[in-house]
Amino acid sequence: MATERVLPAVAIPAPARTRHLREGVAEPMARPARPVVQRREAVLNTPARAGMLIGASAAIYAVSLTGVSVMQADSDAAIAARRQPYLAAVASVRSANDVLEAAVVKANGEAQALAGQYATVGQDVAGYQARLDELAKLVAQVQGSAAALPTRISLPTVTLRSAGSGSTKAPAAKATTKASGAP
Repeated sequence: MATERVLPAVAIPAPARTRHLREGVAEPMARPARPVVQRREAVLNTPARAGMLIGASAAIYAVSLTGVSVMQADSDAAIAARRQPYLAAVASVRSANDVLEAAVVKANGEAQALAGQYATVGQDVAGYQARLDELAKLVAQVQGSAAALPTRISLPTVTLRSAGSGSTKAPAAKATTKASGAP
C-alpha cells in the first residue's frame, strides 16, 4: 500500500540572471512564474506524530502494568491467606523451641555445676582412699599383733587391805579376753 506524501519544499537560491542594458546597468531578470500547486499538508508533522505514538504507547504500557500489578496483588493476598495457618504453626513451634532451648540451657548450667561438684567429690574420695589405705595398713599391723597374743592371760591376784581391819584377801579373779578372737 503506497501513501502519497508531500515533502516540504526546499528553496535553494538560484544565481541571479541579469540582463544587460545599454546604459551599462544591469537589471535583474524576472523569473518565470511557476504554476501554483495545491499541497495537502498534514496538520501534524512527523516529529509530532512520533511524540504522540510514544506517549500513547507509554500510556498503554502504564495501564497494562497497573493491571498486572492489581492481579499480582490479588494473587499475593490469596497466597498469604492460604499460608496463614502454616505461619501460625511456625510461630507456635518457634515458641516451643524457645522454651526447649531455655530448658536445655538451664540443664546445661546444672550439669556444669554438677560436674564441678563431682570433681570436688572426686578429690575428696582420693583423700579418703589414701586415709583408708593408711587405716588398712594399721589394721593389718593390729591383726598381726593380736594374732601374736596368747588366747588366755592369767591376771595376778590383787589384795586389798583396809586400814581398820586386819588383812583380808580379795578373791582371786580369772579373766579372759576375746581380743584374739578365741573364747
